[in-house]
Amino acid sequence: MTDTTMSAIPGIESFVVTPDGLGTSLRISIARPSGQAASLASAAASVVYVMDADYSFGTVVEAARMGHYAGEVGPAVIVGIGYAEERGDYAFVGYRRALDFYRGPRRSLDMPGLGKLELGGAEAFLAALLDTVAPEVGRRVPETLNAGRILFGMSAGGHFAAYALTQRPDAFSGYAMLSPALVDFPPAPGDEQMVEAVRALPVGTIPSGTAVFLSAGAREEEPGEGLAAASIISNAYRMRAALAAHGVSTELAIFTDETHISVFGAAVTRALRFLVPPQGVPSW
Repeated sequence: MTDTTMSAIPGIESFVVTPDGLGTSLRISIARPSGQAASLASAAASVVYVMDADYSFGTVVEAARMGHYAGEVGPAVIVGIGYAEERGDYAFVGYRRALDFYRGPRRSLDMPGLGKLELGGAEAFLAALLDTVAPEVGRRVPETLNAGRILFGMSAGGHFAAYALTQRPDAFSGYAMLSPALVDFPPAPGDEQMVEAVRALPVGTIPSGTAVFLSAGAREEEPGEGLAAASIISNAYRMRAALAAHGVSTELAIFTDETHISVFGAAVTRALRFLVPPQGVPSW
């Protein structure tokens, strides 16, 4: 069902889907290219699937539209994947993303300040994304059917992006792993489980032409930072090397004086510029 509520961002279509086996409903938001790009919809080069849409969709949409207006980003349809039960205080998404974005086995983890979290449902969430969300987007926006698919994920969403790459490397042509938690929680210093999973892929598993953008804030491993134990910067470098061994084109950006949270806006613009270049100007 389409949500007819007025959006603060013009040109947004929103609807709810309830994938089998997921246990919750997803709110999907679609932003088509605006302005002159809208007249070129049939030529849209990319469809960008954005995890954590409840607090990142607007940032990605406006960065994509401004980047296209300035000639730095190609035309793209942005698809936000959020939760129908989220009410704006991040209470629901804060609980649910831990379950949906981390790979199995299912487990519980007590997190100071966050209470008990459930983890280990990434398999079901990937099935929901590929079997329910993507087909419905294709039905509503036919120009995305032949467009390159790109997956954006931050932090736990970056873990999910890496998981999707290892499980269904044919499903997306590009990945943005922004400050990715490339470890199984709870982390221990030196853990690099998702990097190891990429290293273990047989040669030729990742399709030719796949591209991955990696980023982190330079302060993310400083003492006292909340996710310092996840080795986000160190593992971003390790992941880049692991991907390069498979022939994957990569870009890695470390942003000076930024934290796990403050880095997001800058990382989005750089990721779009790399993964969605202006048509006829490939960057990878």
